[in-house]
Amino acid sequence: MALSDEQLRILRAIDTTTDISEADTDWAVNSGFAVLAEDGDIDLTQSGREALDARAE
Repeated sequence: MALSDEQLRILRAIDTTTDISEADTDWAVNSGFAVLAEDGDIDLTQSGREALDARAE
């Protein structure tokens, strides 16, 4: 699945711990690119990291 520039921006923001909107969080989690902890922290999943790595190459 090719990601849009906006979707990549969201993944980069998560990776660098930059605040993102609730809608962006929902997209990343529902797409399987991120996980949300009970305390509200968000982190990339392996799929999310692979998507960023693939774009960086």
